[in-house]
Amino acid sequence: MRYSEFLLKFLIGGSLIVAITLLGKSKYPQLAGLAVLFPAVTTIGYFFLISSEGVDAVRPIILFSIYSIPTGLAFLISLYFALKYFSTLQSILLAIIAWLITAGIILFFDKYLI
Repeated sequence: MRYSEFLLKFLIGGSLIVAITLLGKSKYPQLAGLAVLFPAVTTIGYFFLISSEGVDAVRPIILFSIYSIPTGLAFLISLYFALKYFSTLQSILLAIIAWLITAGIILFFDKYLI
């Protein structure tokens, strides 16, 4: 991969974070929550993956991504409730642990049962 591609990905990712931060401070902070869920990184990732690997190689990856949606839900639900009782950093760490546990369960089922 060329350095220009890395730079492009870095700039896009940084721009998204700045945009989400600005939306969070706007008159409608709910837009920040919606923007976080916009599949910008997913879109860019799949674009580059399809460009390099081809459609047929990426289709199983897309299907696995669909199976992995519960990891995002586990993260968000855990973060929502943890913020009531813990600091921001602790809440994020707990949400990451919930994500990891859910991902582990999905990987277990994918490898051994499907």
